[in-house]
Amino acid sequence: MSAATSIEDRITVSCPPSDEETAKLVERIHQIGPVLREQAVIADRNRVLPQETIDALDFADVWRVSTLKRYGGYEGGASMLLEVARTVAYYDPAAAWCVVISNGSVMLINRFSDEVLDEVFVNGPIKAASIFAQPQGTATPDGDGWRISGKWPFASNSSQSDWALGILFIKENESVESQQVGFVLMRRNEFEVQDTWFTIGMRGSGSNTMVAEDLWVPKNRVITFEQLMGNGPEQDPHATFGRRLTPHLTMSTSIQSPSLGAAYAALDYTTDLSRKRAITYTHYKKQVDSGAFVQNLGAASIKIDAARSLLERAAAEIDAVASGSAPMPLERRARHRAGIGHAGHELVDAVNDLCWLHGTAAFAENSLLGRMWRDINTGTRHASITAPMGYELHGNGMTGTDYISTKL
Repeated sequence: MSAATSIEDRITVSCPPSDEETAKLVERIHQIGPVLREQAVIADRNRVLPQETIDALDFADVWRVSTLKRYGGYEGGASMLLEVARTVAYYDPAAAWCVVISNGSVMLINRFSDEVLDEVFVNGPIKAASIFAQPQGTATPDGDGWRISGKWPFASNSSQSDWALGILFIKENESVESQQVGFVLMRRNEFEVQDTWFTIGMRGSGSNTMVAEDLWVPKNRVITFEQLMGNGPEQDPHATFGRRLTPHLTMSTSIQSPSLGAAYAALDYTTDLSRKRAITYTHYKKQVDSGAFVQNLGAASIKIDAARSLLERAAAEIDAVASGSAPMPLERRARHRAGIGHAGHELVDAVNDLCWLHGTAAFAENSLLGRMWRDINTGTRHASITAPMGYELHGNGMTGTDYISTKL
């Protein structure tokens, strides 16, 4: 669908898509599941998603979850993205990571002006990338625009993105005091992608480094941190649902979903093979003959379910709040941040338990379980979802002490 070109065409919605729409997306993902799983091995080896994976995800329609309805998207919230990414991750966690980052980046872009959005989505939904952690660039005034220089590492999905966001310092003048944090929105042909992503997990995410040198962009493609990440749109009763989503908490919740889907894949893999594998140095001809094995398999399953419940709780409240115009209180955000981090710990513990149960074969180079172990242990370490910081944020809310971060 082509983009809206007039104010009258700019559809505004007040709530997330229906469960039925999400279910249809999930069904299409399962249809492409065999392709995703086959190509996941290639993605892991080459450290970037193969074109076959991207084409399959195009077919499944997962890239437009966060695109506003006025531009042909679902205008989905946290729950839709969580469920979609969890399902993709069952077949390929790195592909799911790219789906999350692309849609999360679109969610951030949605906070730019209507004029910018009409340009970005002129041909409909896009693929996107973003870095919103530490400022790693500068925007300096230059005529009717800005001169941009910056280097943004760990930019997942950058290779196949159409547009990307980079966090930087806005330098209105030479005074250090006048600098403020902001974001630049760049077309794919305006930045270079340097091949720097060498890891043991989430390798297929292609989280390389974006670089812009002496790039000129128009004035409206740089906005402040407060405009992009603040709660102004969350209080606007006239804003469309996709703009009222609280950005950081939505990203944190959905970024944990690839590890959730990977954990379910690891669980099913271990369970299926337990009917065929013996337990070395014992009389057990099949792992399922061992009561200890069966008990610990059940325990691992419940850890994964517990993680899912915490993430679904956060996603449901995010969507409910975005359906109104009263921002979520900080103490609730902090509580969810702790729950998201705790979910990661549960997922890591569960996949570790599964590797103990399955045996040394889990760490064969071609083992699906081993790849899930690597992806989960890498993905859950993302800075926005680490448990220690989440626990402390929650403790801040409980005790009334100063929050250790303003990114809630």
